[in-house]
Amino acid sequence: MEILNLLGSTMGLGLVSGLNLYATVLAVGLGIRLGLITLNADMSGLDVLSSPYVLIAAGILFLVEFLADKIPWVDSMWDALHTFIRPLGAAMVGAAAIGTVSSQTVIIAALCAGVSLSSHSAKAGTRLVANHSPEPFSNIILSLMEDVLVIFGSWLAFKHPVIMLAIIAVFLIAFSWFAPKVFRLMRVEYLATLALLKRFYLMTKQYVYNFAERRRLAVAGSGVSVPVDVISASSDGLAEAELNDDVPEHVLYHLDNKAEAHGKRWLIRCTAGRGIKKLRHSVGYLQISDNSLIFVTKRFFRLRDHQIERNTIEDIHFKKRLLLDRLIISTSGKQQHFYFFKDVTNRSHRAYELLQIHKKQR
Repeated sequence: MEILNLLGSTMGLGLVSGLNLYATVLAVGLGIRLGLITLNADMSGLDVLSSPYVLIAAGILFLVEFLADKIPWVDSMWDALHTFIRPLGAAMVGAAAIGTVSSQTVIIAALCAGVSLSSHSAKAGTRLVANHSPEPFSNIILSLMEDVLVIFGSWLAFKHPVIMLAIIAVFLIAFSWFAPKVFRLMRVEYLATLALLKRFYLMTKQYVYNFAERRRLAVAGSGVSVPVDVISASSDGLAEAELNDDVPEHVLYHLDNKAEAHGKRWLIRCTAGRGIKKLRHSVGYLQISDNSLIFVTKRFFRLRDHQIERNTIEDIHFKKRLLLDRLIISTSGKQQHFYFFKDVTNRSHRAYELLQIHKKQR
């Protein structure tokens, strides 16, 4: 029975740490310090969480997460940055509970990290879906519910560890069923965050270079101006090199065999969204040609595609978002969504302009 109680308590803390690591540390630390939580001999190592230094650090980080977690898309970026932090923190909490270095400590830490990664993945996937909704209140509601679950789960892990162990078992069984969808969502979130950070880095680098070049010319007494490196497009079309992403050879081969593209074609990396049956949340490449749009992605170890004929397009909308830009294509009374990663050349908006040009020419 003691081993079940130990597993229920430590893995329970791992589960709620995946939702909010800092809230878990703060709740447990305050509970111990205020006498609301009594530690048994097996988990006496968690007394370190009641240290004033730990509580202050956890409180500050919890406040930051409390605010970031309620802003659409900022919460997704925050989750992407914590993909490794939360499981690692859960493993440290599990190891600290044992207090000694032993094989038991390693097993408990690994189990806590695994459960934490599962709950973190479920949270991140749910948030990414919520961010596609038009209203901002779902993020706030979800965040408040998670904060309550963390406090309640921390209490349950100590007071009724066997019940918590049963909850974890049910959660893991359910998670194993929808895990592929969750990990696809996490991949989209991770790639989108990397793309945004890369865009920020390249824009900052370009700005610093231009600023340094202007200063050098000013010191030299030259009146020559340095143009800012802004990419522009003519109204009659876009340069192929400015739009095309680097596409794997097997994807190009599949596209060549799928449909003949008349005239130039453009390929841009994106994610399938709502309305793309059986391929939703898959990362792939969208080919835009004069006669059709073809989205190609790998699903279950084979290439699959979704095609839209240009003459069936009724309307096109484009919406900029913080993490992903959205292209909405209306065909036959239904909408099909594509999400584009951020980059310095604004390829997503330029693809929209290209579609609009061809639409006007019809």
